[in-house]
Amino acid sequence: MRALFLLIVICAVLAAASYAGARATAGKLTGPNPAGLGSATTRFAFEGIPALRGSPRGWIIRYPAARAFGPGGAAIYVSPTGRLLGTSPANLSQQLEAGRGQEP
Repeated sequence: MRALFLLIVICAVLAAASYAGARATAGKLTGPNPAGLGSATTRFAFEGIPALRGSPRGWIIRYPAARAFGPGGAAIYVSPTGRLLGTSPANLSQQLEAGRGQEP
């Protein structure tokens, strides 16, 4: 019973670290106080991310209120280890940089 509890605790810590790494990677891309993105929703795609080649498993951080980036908003795809897999739209970082240059 003690071993099962320890296994559950270790799995929970690894999942929390993976989530924190994904949010940190998305934060590096969006920067502090990203204007026009709104609040983020985060989920882990166990079945894979269909928007990417090979449908790798990973975190999908979606900004549904960011209508300036398309009808579905913006999305950032991050691996379980915290590596950036891609974005939707593909040039999201350039668009965010251009938006930062226009702010007063």
